[in-house]
Amino acid sequence: MYNLFQFFLRYYLFFLFVSLEIFCFYLIFQNKHYNEVAYMNVANSMSGKVYSTYTGASDYLYLRRFSDSLVDENAKLRAQLLDSKYISKIDSGILRDSTLKNVQQYSFISARVIHNSVNEAANLIYLDRGRLQGVGKQMGVINANGIVGQVVAVTDNYSAVMSVLSKEFKVSAKFKKNEFFGNLHWDGVNSTTASMEDIPKHVPVKVGDTLVTSGFSQLFPRNIMVGRVKTVKMEPDKNFLEITVDLSTNFGSLSYVYVVNNLKKQEILLLDSLAH
Repeated sequence: MYNLFQFFLRYYLFFLFVSLEIFCFYLIFQNKHYNEVAYMNVANSMSGKVYSTYTGASDYLYLRRFSDSLVDENAKLRAQLLDSKYISKIDSGILRDSTLKNVQQYSFISARVIHNSVNEAANLIYLDRGRLQGVGKQMGVINANGIVGQVVAVTDNYSAVMSVLSKEFKVSAKFKKNEFFGNLHWDGVNSTTASMEDIPKHVPVKVGDTLVTSGFSQLFPRNIMVGRVKTVKMEPDKNFLEITVDLSTNFGSLSYVYVVNNLKKQEILLLDSLAH
């Protein structure tokens, strides 16, 4: 009996360890459901993070495709609103249907901006669409917010646009509320503002008034957004108002634009030459 007592005394730590292990296994089996749930929660959390990361990477890789699709759809809707023909960015042909040309005035070609400047005296914008996609010189360029500029040079697959932010650029614009029109011209000072010229003193103009394209220019359809009046000054020795306009287009963040093709431009130019 004494020897048995000495045996347990000498190895009591071992027996204590074994007892605790047995007790732990008992608790594990007693709470098997809880542990399964805990494991599944951890596994689901890790899987969710993996799939979320994969989806984010996949969305990023396909972001340009999604953007192209969206801008094409916007161009299509814009053409429908103006009762015009729509040309997708991926189309390579030019309209050849004479019947279609007789009934519709504008077509739109969506394009991506690949270069842009806002700090020069004559700022240029480069697009990834050119002659093969139907773009030509002297075509207007707009975006979802308003006018952007005018095409001045074209290669097979690229084009250069003279931005509204150029001292050489002028466009006919009118007040939406009363149809009085004048010329919009960049003053070369700020990339967010321009000057409205040739508006007589008697024309009622207020801060916040909306300016849109008049349609007199062959570049743009009527009623394309231009901007809103920022300031109005009336000098006693001048016959015209001094008007500063907040441009509706943010030229510092241009991404996608629409090239405007006036299908009846040549006919109008021919008429103008015959009249003079």
